[in-house]
Amino acid sequence: MVENALTADRRLHLDQIKINLRSWSFFEWVFFWVVIPALLFIVYAIPQSIKNTFFILNTANPWELQACFLHAYTHTQLCWHLIGNVAFYLVTLLAIFAFENNKRRFRIMVLCSFLLVPVIISILTISFSQILGHDITYQGFSAIDGAFLAYAIVIAVIGIVQDSFERFDHPELFAGKRFQYYTMLVLSSIILGLIGIMGIIFGQFVNAGGQTVNGLAHFGGFITGLIVFLLFDITTEKRKMFAMQLSIVIVIGIIWYVNYLKILIKF
Repeated sequence: MVENALTADRRLHLDQIKINLRSWSFFEWVFFWVVIPALLFIVYAIPQSIKNTFFILNTANPWELQACFLHAYTHTQLCWHLIGNVAFYLVTLLAIFAFENNKRRFRIMVLCSFLLVPVIISILTISFSQILGHDITYQGFSAIDGAFLAYAIVIAVIGIVQDSFERFDHPELFAGKRFQYYTMLVLSSIILGLIGIMGIIFGQFVNAGGQTVNGLAHFGGFITGLIVFLLFDITTEKRKMFAMQLSIVIVIGIIWYVNYLKILIKF
């Protein structure tokens, strides 16, 4: 009986994924899967001298306002910076297309990722540069990738557990099953906590190809994605417990990352 129930549950998940994938219009498939990657390759093909002057963010010239936005779509290296970022974007996009069934949420998340994240990353990078006392140059799609990663993970978790998060707001549904209620609540908190940990790992400053990866930009994109998702969820969904859990994850993640930056600066 349990095996049959699990099999039926898997089929329901697969059926929902098929429905979600079929719900996207031809325009959406072409725009997000073809136009956006093509745009990144087109910007890559622009002469390097022009990119250095107008596209790449340089904290020594913080008033080059166009660079505060265009840097997020600029790459100097084809392998593996541009190709890696595009591949990462497509993987997260596939998860979003498979699990997302709310087009309004999708539009808001995408607009914030493409338009808001570059500006936020510019502010964070410029501020961090001033704290360090030396200039930083930054380019790349990875901060937007971070926002898409946060979105993809959360929407996949919600898609897999279905209405479980909504049920946490109704303890009366677990009458006589308090242990089950608290067990599921703890497990859901652990799952959301792991998402926060993933964001922290994604935001580490590491050396790649002889250059230091701007972990702050990665974390900034990731945490922005979580915050935008949370704000949308609070205003449209009825799952207060989920909102509280995700809020705690975001706050703890930011506190931990700020402490990480303090330690990093001391060294």
